[in-house]
Amino acid sequence: MALVMFDYDGVIVDSLDVFISRFSQACLENGFQGINEPKDVISFFEGNVYETMISRGITESTIDKILQRYELLQNEQLTHLELFNGIGEALNKIAEKHHVYVITSNLSDATKQILNSNGIDCFKDVIGAEKEKSKIKKILSVISVHPGIPAYYVGDTKGDMLEGKHAGAKTIGVTWGWHTPEKINEGNPDFLVNSPEELADLLVRV
Repeated sequence: MALVMFDYDGVIVDSLDVFISRFSQACLENGFQGINEPKDVISFFEGNVYETMISRGITESTIDKILQRYELLQNEQLTHLELFNGIGEALNKIAEKHHVYVITSNLSDATKQILNSNGIDCFKDVIGAEKEKSKIKKILSVISVHPGIPAYYVGDTKGDMLEGKHAGAKTIGVTWGWHTPEKINEGNPDFLVNSPEELADLLVRV
């Protein structure tokens, strides 16, 4: 048995367009003018998204306001979000053998709502940005609950790979999400998979 922690956006749910439009709007409404096109938002995820925002001059209190506004804007679009083909089956297969969690930069309630509406209830917990903004701290916290077993973090961005490694987890990059395989490889993932089926096959063998 292993511990497998999943990113949400770009791994489980196909949310890039909604995130870009709604998060950009929340940023603009709170005075951050540094987003001019989609790639500006995606570039936040080359590291920890919130640390990147701070490095670009956004205060923590403004980030909290952006998150609060984004939660409202995102909720208007939740019914339009769809899971990636095959990911639900893969998650259930992985959960039959391992402890599984979601660790995300998104918000817990919205994440749970989408998972529940798609019949996915295999996660022990969903740990979102309102609980802790650092994925490293969240990964370390979950590892401490399950000591002595292999730990994996599954993500779709360079930042996911860097944070997962920093926290001591083996990292698995998926190629169907927000970053290209080339960009993910800059984070030196331990594994790179091209489909949910390949992901499940990899993890049921560990």
